[in-house]
Amino acid sequence: MGTLPEHSAIEFQRYMNRFLYLFGHMWDMTGVMRTPINQHQAFIEPLVKWLRPRGVNFLTGAFVKDIGFAPSPGRITVNRLDYERSGVAMSVTVEPEDLVLVTTGSQAADMSAGSMTEAPRPRPSRRTWALWERLAQGRTDFGNPDIFFSPSAIRPSRWVTFTVTDTGSEFVNQMTALTGSKPGRGGLVTLKDSNWVLSLSIFHQPEITGQAPGTSLWWGYGLHPERDGDYVTKPMNQCTGAEILEETLRHLRFDKQLPAIMASSILIPCDMPYVNNIWLPRNGSDRPPPVPKGATNLGLIGQYVEMPKEIAFTIECSVRSAWVVIYTLLKRGPAPPSVYQGLYDPKALFDALKVFVFP
Repeated sequence: MGTLPEHSAIEFQRYMNRFLYLFGHMWDMTGVMRTPINQHQAFIEPLVKWLRPRGVNFLTGAFVKDIGFAPSPGRITVNRLDYERSGVAMSVTVEPEDLVLVTTGSQAADMSAGSMTEAPRPRPSRRTWALWERLAQGRTDFGNPDIFFSPSAIRPSRWVTFTVTDTGSEFVNQMTALTGSKPGRGGLVTLKDSNWVLSLSIFHQPEITGQAPGTSLWWGYGLHPERDGDYVTKPMNQCTGAEILEETLRHLRFDKQLPAIMASSILIPCDMPYVNNIWLPRNGSDRPPPVPKGATNLGLIGQYVEMPKEIAFTIECSVRSAWVVIYTLLKRGPAPPSVYQGLYDPKALFDALKVFVFP
């Protein structure tokens, strides 16, 4: 997914252990599983639909500005949430028996989108991790957000991603013939000789419920958007959607099909300055534990908490962080399962050995 030489060796080691069972399918990535439609409609919408009738109230458009703590030496007990909604400052009282779960940061922080004719325009705001900064100020149990969210973190973290809507069939047909994989099968296709190091992913079709017949969607990203392209000689994060699409098609040698694909496609570029910050070098205390020491009703969840041997970025990481919080604070349900370690999986080791010794 894009580890760079300046990234964390520990995180790379964790990924190797976590996904060793996939090494036997490294060359075609047939072991990679995908949802039949986009992940928002596959996971989020059904979950929201299940929770609403069970009394869950989703308050959108609310920005939590601060968390108040009850004065209690050696204990961390939330007693107040301060938030802003529609420009109005509000507070809500948190009782000791209530549980507060906080996502400390977001890989999508400060993202901005462009169009076929405009490059994304950066919109720095710091709002996404402002609450984490306040929690960590003067405390040692809440990690160090500056490691992940700071001007110096942007260069090794930035991607430009893009989504393409295509009303024609030329691109998908050409990619199917080139890779031998039907849409939705296998993993990323990486153009390793691209100066941007482009990677592409062809979804199952339809990717969105209600998608128009004959329309296909695909996605990609550039690992080095600060570099000039090989055909479009300027940095990827300064390119329009049309320029990124042309660069991609020329790398694929789809020169004959280029006019038709350009005419039938809309590429939306998205600048994501912090998306790869989960890979940045860190020490053991830069990410807080899911339950800080002394916490009685506060849990931290998401990609920026430290769980031994567990990787960041995946849905398993997000689920595990919440599972640890609930199990620790409420003592409910079974304990979280051990983190899979391929190092101790004989079958995975044998399959990986076959791939690398007898390719």
